[in-house]
Amino acid sequence: MSRLQGTYVNDNIGAKLVISQANDSNGQITAASISYDGHNYPATGHYHFKNSTGPTTVAVLTGLDDDTGYIALSLTAENQEFKRLKSFGGLVNFNAETIGLGGAFIRQ
Repeated sequence: MSRLQGTYVNDNIGAKLVISQANDSNGQITAASISYDGHNYPATGHYHFKNSTGPTTVAVLTGLDDDTGYIALSLTAENQEFKRLKSFGGLVNFNAETIGLGGAFIRQ
């Protein structure tokens, strides 16, 4: 079990990130969800520790809602307590809109 697993909330954009399955040995996030604007995006991704040990961590997640579109987030954490994940990303939808998303996800 990875310390990255958990529930995070970004009050800046009204989003929630739940990382259910993450593996420190291969950096895979195999089960996650991003909730935004009333939609849930099942997501997967990858993360990596600086110099393979940290303390800094970077991650990327992508999720798809068949009715809405794709959401993608780039995340970074200063240490492996993962209390705060700084993020930047976006949503592309089937209305041909792009929406920028950013701010900090705080562990709950």
